[in-house]
Amino acid sequence: MSAEESKISKSRLEALVDGIFAFAMTLLVTGLTIPVLPGPVAAAELPALVAAMRPEFISLLIAFFILASFWLAHHRQFHHVRMVDMNLVRINLCILLCVILLPFTTSISGDYDHVRIAVDLFHFNLFFLGLFFLVHWWYVNRTPAVTNGEIPKADAGNGMRRSLIVPSVAVIGLIIAFFDPRLSMMVYLLLIPVFFLQSRFSARY
Repeated sequence: MSAEESKISKSRLEALVDGIFAFAMTLLVTGLTIPVLPGPVAAAELPALVAAMRPEFISLLIAFFILASFWLAHHRQFHHVRMVDMNLVRINLCILLCVILLPFTTSISGDYDHVRIAVDLFHFNLFFLGLFFLVHWWYVNRTPAVTNGEIPKADAGNGMRRSLIVPSVAVIGLIIAFFDPRLSMMVYLLLIPVFFLQSRFSARY
């Protein structure tokens, strides 16, 4: 097999990324366990049991929103990619490793939101996912051979700033987890206004 034949096409890598993101986003719901109750007491006890699952629902919503944001970010970054080299493949595989771990860390942090090690797994998962996206964008900007042309400086800068958001918030979550593991999960609610403000700032420059 020639070197040309052994190359991985851009479309093939995009298909793998899309498939794994879709699978991981769907798999998040498996972390929600349906309460099993006898028929006579279900009507009385089910509302309280569902309400007690609030941490699991919060973790699921946070993880789904973040995965959707990263999927959109990958689409934006790959818009500039013309061809795929092995370094780009390796970076994407690191990203996908973090993606497939997210249903697990989401489930454990939802079930044990009061246990620091459980929420730390979630924070570290998102930190490394965001870090690999940052490396991905940095590599695309620094490697003209894989792009459609020179990326405008404004787009490059905006992409770097956006890629820094999730790792930075994850670090804040790790710090807060030292004092209050439950509260540390709420830090990801900051992503909504921060992404909005970053988008508004990007639109002005």
